[in-house]
Amino acid sequence: MTFLNISDELKYQKVKFEVTQKLQSLIIKEGYQLFEPSFFEDYESFILKNRRVKKERMIKLIDADGRILVLRPDITTSLMRQIIPRIQDQMMLKVFYNSTIFTKSSSNQIDTVRQFGVEFIGEEGTNADLEIINLASNILNLFNLDYIIEISDTKILDSIIEVLELNDQEQNQFKDILFRKSLYDLKKFIEKKPMIPQMKVFLNQFFLFQGNIKEVEAKLIQYSVNEKIQIAFEGLKERLKNISNQDQVMIDLSLVSTYDYYDGILFKGYIKGSKEEILSGGRYDPLTENYGRRIPAIGFTLNTQEIIKEVLSYE
Repeated sequence: MTFLNISDELKYQKVKFEVTQKLQSLIIKEGYQLFEPSFFEDYESFILKNRRVKKERMIKLIDADGRILVLRPDITTSLMRQIIPRIQDQMMLKVFYNSTIFTKSSSNQIDTVRQFGVEFIGEEGTNADLEIINLASNILNLFNLDYIIEISDTKILDSIIEVLELNDQEQNQFKDILFRKSLYDLKKFIEKKPMIPQMKVFLNQFFLFQGNIKEVEAKLIQYSVNEKIQIAFEGLKERLKNISNQDQVMIDLSLVSTYDYYDGILFKGYIKGSKEEILSGGRYDPLTENYGRRIPAIGFTLNTQEIIKEVLSYE
């Protein structure tokens, strides 16, 4: 961020400090400990675990041994590589970070985004999911933000992919369409891919499956959906019953993340009136398996720069 005069920059730095202090105070009270992620990731290893991340957006370097490294584009992957090989059996770990991710812009400039995040490792089940979602909600309430959190379960999308028998290329294409919320491209995809008529009708309406529990449930009843989709939705519905601030939570069955390591609950947060994500997260047990063993893990990352902008706008 650039400033025309020093007083604006000082004001920004003051608010940034205050926001960070509030965040850390709340998180530490909840039992989370600070953990500093490493700056670099092995390029080949990273893209194998994150195939849908655009390679041209990564900042690559070569180390003294000739290995290709990437300046971290994702903090969760970095943390799991550092933590999982050393975590003790049956250990429950709560960590937070306040770090920067790096990407390359279309004009070949280095973009930095400051992120604050939490990871809850070693605890599976609904209670851990609820703790993380409620914590995300409490953080946004801390700054009096007018927000909405969208929630889904990756098992719903996995069931659709299974029914359609999509290969790896088709899966990436389908997820990219959902990520961009492109109705035009979705209809084109449906036209080209052979499928039963009921699934064709269902997918043509897929972006409309959002709202509160009752609204989405009422829409699903109108369609003969796959049993696995119904089971996944019932599980999601059960979790949402115990979420605090339910008026600021909605279901979006077409929700997709940039990263494919999520498995289970998935969520994103937005300030009302903005298309920019202010937070994103979910359960990512399969990611831990890449580092030696499968351990339950869930967390989220917060775009602190967006929070600072909002705080500045009403000061």
